[in-house]
Amino acid sequence: MPFFILFTIFSLLVFIAGVYIYTGHNSELLLWKGYNPKATKKDLKLTGTWIIISSIIIFLIGLLGFFIEI
Repeated sequence: MPFFILFTIFSLLVFIAGVYIYTGHNSELLLWKGYNPKATKKDLKLTGTWIIISSIIIFLIGLLGFFIEI
């Protein structure tokens, strides 16, 4: 159960970061390693989409852990 709670919270935070980037916010705070001040809206949408997909995968792993009872 703690595994599921931890992964749910983490996936929610990753999802929020993905939505923030998807909406066009080019923040050095979130994209510190790959920060590009000249990033286009298309680039930010693509990055945000992949981060949102990653958060869904993290949630599904947590859900799997809930059913396996890790």
